Amino acid sequence: MTDFQYEGVTSDGKTCHGSIRALGEEAARLRLIGQGITPVRIAGGAGTVSQNEPESRRSRLKRSEVLLFSREMAHLKQANMPLDKALAMLKETADTDRLKSFISKVEEGVRGGKSLYQSLLPFESDLGRQYLVLIRAGETSGSLSVVLKELTVQLEAADKLRNYVVSSMMYPVILLVVAVLSVILLLAFVVPQFREIFDSMGDKLPYSTRLVVDLSDLIRDHWMALLAGVVGILFLLSRWAASGGGRLRLDSVLLELPLFGKVLRNLQFAVYFRTFGILLQRGVPMVDALRIAVDTLTNTALRKDIEPLVGLVKAGKRLSSGFVSPYLGKSSTPQLIRVAEETGQLDATLLGLADRYEDEGRRTMGRVLAAMEPLIIIVLGALVAFIIIAILGGVLSINDTI
Repeated sequence: MTDFQYEGVTSDGKTCHGSIRALGEEAARLRLIGQGITPVRIAGGAGTVSQNEPESRRSRLKRSEVLLFSREMAHLKQANMPLDKALAMLKETADTDRLKSFISKVEEGVRGGKSLYQSLLPFESDLGRQYLVLIRAGETSGSLSVVLKELTVQLEAADKLRNYVVSSMMYPVILLVVAVLSVILLLAFVVPQFREIFDSMGDKLPYSTRLVVDLSDLIRDHWMALLAGVVGILFLLSRWAASGGGRLRLDSVLLELPLFGKVLRNLQFAVYFRTFGILLQRGVPMVDALRIAVDTLTNTALRKDIEPLVGLVKAGKRLSSGFVSPYLGKSSTPQLIRVAEETGQLDATLLGLADRYEDEGRRTMGRVLAAMEPLIIIVLGALVAFIIIAILGGVLSINDTI
């Protein structure tokens, strides 16, 4: 936690200043807005770590626990149950100590006179900025139960999409691992059985047979060096990908991949437009909604391309004029957004675009998986066939020599 110095204006128009503790500058700004203060200037402090909240030591909430909390809170608030009683009931039914501790701290804040938004602020790293902003919007507009229901639907949709991607990629990944292991086992244990026979032939062996034998010797004699080399390369790649320039370059390459890049772009845009649309629908100012929505983009290249929209809107320009990203391709997205701005249906249009991009992403992923599985099988079959033919070629050449 960091101490920030701020200057702002209260709801009655009076200037104020002071310090506030938050995880970051944006979190400090959101916390001030939640307290009814419009921040004019926020400056970072000395970076003091709070002793009361050791964030690094606290175990993070799982997505399933956040979803359970949101779903149950939506049901209880829909039944017009007071917030403190709803939290007390959830605490009694919590099935993990982590979730029970989280609800206890939130209940303590609510009973101390804080709003739900202010009580949830210490858990921004677990819940996300979008979650907190929507909670604040729901409390301000008196529609907290509706917002909680929307959050539940969104979290369920995100989990469904994530599970779809993971389950869809599971079989191709297993197939690829089996293919690589099969080739390594053939070269390491099967080919050496014919080594003594092939040694007597010398240079008279076919080139394909000598190539397979040399590969087998390389794996058997230097497997530790090869394994260390692979681990070292993966380590260096991970360090490079963790750097700013490396991550940006890697994300750019991923977006340019055939088919897979299109899947990634569509799924990223689906999350972005859905978040943007929901925030606007709940009355969040457009600039704040843009800042929060862009945080949902995990691809740094795509995020860098979309981030200038915030400055464009702050300068008073139309939102549609900024959607010129090359990653949008030849889509009609900019035209649809321009029409939505003119008709005042921007939030509904953004949600419709999110559904469209998600559907396109799912269809493209289906085509990628349909092509990937037979491709892996064909490549594996070709490699195994090459090894077998090379061995048979060596055996037949011995017979011809005899």
